Amino acid sequence: AEAGDPEAMCNLTDLYYCGFNGLHKDMKQAYLWCSKAADLDCVTGMAFKGMMLYKGEGVDKDETAGAAVLGVAAGRDSAFACYILGFEYFLGELGLPEDNKLAKYWLTKALELNQDYKKETGPGFADKDLDECKKMLKELEG
Repeated sequence: AEAGDPEAMCNLTDLYYCGFNGLHKDMKQAYLWCSKAADLDCVTGMAFKGMMLYKGEGVDKDETAGAAVLGVAAGRDSAFACYILGFEYFLGELGLPEDNKLAKYWLTKALELNQDYKKETGPGFADKDLDECKKMLKELEG
């Protein structure tokens, strides 16, 4: 990450965000690393940054900027950003209305993108999120 690798920066973001691998949960550090990755045009870094801005995690809350950054990441085929949008439409959170049609669209897109996540779009999302994505889609289709 220190050498400028955006994927490593996103990994550090996740580690600090969740408090994994011996690191204490530190939202300011998580935001710092995802911002650095986003500045290097990493769509996964943008997705994290947008989510954290919107929620005010590790940074002053800015819903408008957060939604914009998250939307750019999803529009640029970030599987993680698409998952976040689908999840939030499913629950009706992050200032979005509960909308099953949009939830299904974004969750389906997230799964499709995650299949080929090692192309140019950056890392996909964690297995726990992948399982949750499939569970929500099953519920929407059921």
